[in-house]
Formats: sequence, C-alpha cells, structure tokens
Amino acid sequence: MLATTLCLSLSLAAGTAVAKDHKGKTHNDAQTREIAALFDRWNAALATGKPKQVAALYAQNGVLQPTVSNEVRVGPAAIERYFVDFLKAKPQGVIDDREIRMLDADTALDAGVYTFTLTKDGKPVKVQARYTYLYEKIDGEWKIMNHHSSAMPEPTSASIARR
Repeated sequence: MLATTLCLSLSLAAGTAVAKDHKGKTHNDAQTREIAALFDRWNAALATGKPKQVAALYAQNGVLQPTVSNEVRVGPAAIERYFVDFLKAKPQGVIDDREIRMLDADTALDAGVYTFTLTKDGKPVKVQARYTYLYEKIDGEWKIMNHHSSAMPEPTSASIARR
C-alpha cells in the first residue's frame, strides 16, 4: 500500500482531476468527484452545528488530529467532544488546493490546503490550514479513517492582509 501511495500521481485534464496509480491505470473522473464530494458532505455536516452528525462521518476507529487542539481524538465519542467546541465558531471551509489519490477501490486520500471562515467575537476570521483525509469504504459507505489538519507554519497572503 505504501508503494501505491508513493507512486500515485494526479494530473489535470481539461480542468478535471484524473488520478493514476503506479501502473498507469486511470481512476475515472467519477471516482475523483466522489472523493471530492466527501469534503462537501463533511462541510455541510459542520453547518448543521450538530457535533454528533459530524462525528458520524468518521469510522469507529477513526482518528482526528485537529488544528485547534493538541489532543488526538480517536473514535466517534472523542471526535464528537472536539466538535462541541469547534462548531461554536460556525466554521465553513473552502478547498484552496488539493490532490486526490485512489489507493485502491475502497481507500482514497484527499490532501491539500483549505481555508476556514470562523466567527470570533462576532466577526469572521479566516484560518488557512493544511489537511489530509484518508477515507475507507466500510459497508458501502465512505468513512473518515484519519483526518489531520494543521495551521500553516508561515504567514499566508490572507494572514498578512489581516494585519
């Protein structure tokens, strides 16, 4: 699996993402769009303001390494506890840049940069972070196995503009 992960490449054909594995097999655009839509599903769950609904998108043994907490969360209960506080900021994310890689028919990786608009003291604040989602299809449904998010280590143009 590691070799597959390292050998996957993503190219853009006519503005549409196409993933190719190390053997040159192209994963159709429908697969790539399906994986991209998983972020939209997660983002929509955030908009509900319901931590349980967000946590339900993670696998039973899913791992969350969040941006605004030092605690790694494992399993739905711990992940739900994280979102109780995070959702108070009314987060909504936008993907800035991404790569989607099909590792096999039931495993996919979505990694890139996203920007969240959060509400702080009644005002919108933008936070840019790197992210990685590892998805696995479990009983026919895509679940988040691992979600890592970390703030950008260097100032971005968005953070410079806020100064």
